[in-house]
Amino acid sequence: MDASDLIQILKGTADFAQVDEGSLGELVGAGSVVEPAVGEDIVRQGEVGQRLWILIEGDLEVLVDGEPVNRVSRPGELVGQISAVSVVPATATVRVAGPTRCLAVPSPSLHRLFGLCPGLAEALLRSMAKYLGTR
Repeated sequence: MDASDLIQILKGTADFAQVDEGSLGELVGAGSVVEPAVGEDIVRQGEVGQRLWILIEGDLEVLVDGEPVNRVSRPGELVGQISAVSVVPATATVRVAGPTRCLAVPSPSLHRLFGLCPGLAEALLRSMAKYLGTR
């Protein structure tokens, strides 16, 4: 899977549909594709997240206080954005529930992109607001 494939996955989501391809290319270029181990916690409740995680394929389980509250399985879905953007402790744990590939974008790279790509910053803030509005 190359950068253009990842950009198309992002463009197919409500969060990133309005972001220009150049900005999405910057986001993809700032991250790396990883395949975390099944059972691995990629975000831990109570810890400050070091990365924004974008699901490429697979299955993630979201837990609050050890109890499952959600599944993430659609390509392009985000996890860890609140902690990575706000540099606050994560409100949930995200565990890899099956073979999975994600784009992991380090928080410092993400913050750098906000100044370069305001549309990207706006999209992530909308995503955070949408999530917080459902809690």
